[in-house]
Amino acid sequence: MSIDYYNALLPVREPGTDLSGVVAAIRLPYRVLASVGVPAGRIVLAFVSDSAQLSRMFAANWAPARTGQQPDATLCALARPARGYGLDGRWNGARWWSREHKMMLVFGSGSYRLAKVCVRGICSAVSGEDTVFVHGCTLSVGAGSDRRGVVITGGSGAGKTTLVAGLLRHPEYSVAVLNDDWGAVSLARGDSVSTGERMLHMKTGSVLALRPGFFSSAPAGSYARDLSERDRSARMLVAPDSVYGPAWSTAVTVVDQVAVVVREPADWRPPDRDGETVKALESEDDTTSIHHHEAFFNGSLILATEQDRAREERRYRQLLGRTTVSWINNCSTPEALVDNFTRAIMNEADRASAGLAGNSFSLARLPLSGLRIL
Repeated sequence: MSIDYYNALLPVREPGTDLSGVVAAIRLPYRVLASVGVPAGRIVLAFVSDSAQLSRMFAANWAPARTGQQPDATLCALARPARGYGLDGRWNGARWWSREHKMMLVFGSGSYRLAKVCVRGICSAVSGEDTVFVHGCTLSVGAGSDRRGVVITGGSGAGKTTLVAGLLRHPEYSVAVLNDDWGAVSLARGDSVSTGERMLHMKTGSVLALRPGFFSSAPAGSYARDLSERDRSARMLVAPDSVYGPAWSTAVTVVDQVAVVVREPADWRPPDRDGETVKALESEDDTTSIHHHEAFFNGSLILATEQDRAREERRYRQLLGRTTVSWINNCSTPEALVDNFTRAIMNEADRASAGLAGNSFSLARLPLSGLRIL
């Protein structure tokens, strides 16, 4: 069984009690309303906390909602363990989610990274059935009628950032980036929009991979260190255009391809049937060797019940059913990774123009040297 990274941090649990009553008894002086862009409009989240630092980071990260707007859900992030608020210690060690009140409560939440994970899970839980949230970078590649909307997804460390950084170094590819690490896709129309984050919460290493020499050229005020992390240089809040430059876009993009980046031995072969593909993306059994942590590649889903799991699997099946899936094995050089990605995109564009568009895994059998496009 693969390890679900975020559940290893704090699993999602249902409280089995009146969560709003628990929260009402605790003084939470900071409240921020944020607006998250989705194809159908916006999801409004309230962030309530007794941590001034986390509240400032939340406000800097997300676009603000209109004053007085009713939130779709609430995240309560408390800085101290449960006993610090006169509660039983059982409240520690979980993200408590109430479907009835659309509220999540987390104790000992000193890390903004965990708060961001909670936001992602909450958005997945309260979004409409037409919306699926995908862990990955959403971009469009090419120009004119050859332009392709692509989600580059894959597990942590698979090489997503390496691939995007390589594409940006080749202006002839004409790349526009919508979302850095997470965003929503409409299952009915296929369109994706920017989440609208004013500042992206990123690993410092990823920023430097995308923009070498960033700290010597970044304008004042374009970034801030994440002081909530033990290693204060590990992560940062950074303005999107200071990382991606003119490639950053807020335009609507129709996603017609999903590129799954994996890091496997050179002779690895991807799943060749739809059902096996979904299992591989879930990583819920021992039949796959794909090295990733995030169930459904979302990175933060609220999967407290079998109903939750079935809902997200249904959404992912719809996404994979309306897009072309290319598996790209990152087992060689960054240059080879970029080359094989672009060949995969062009190959599928040719298939589409020939009337062969759809969910296809035939790339696994192409006799390519070096990296195999899967």
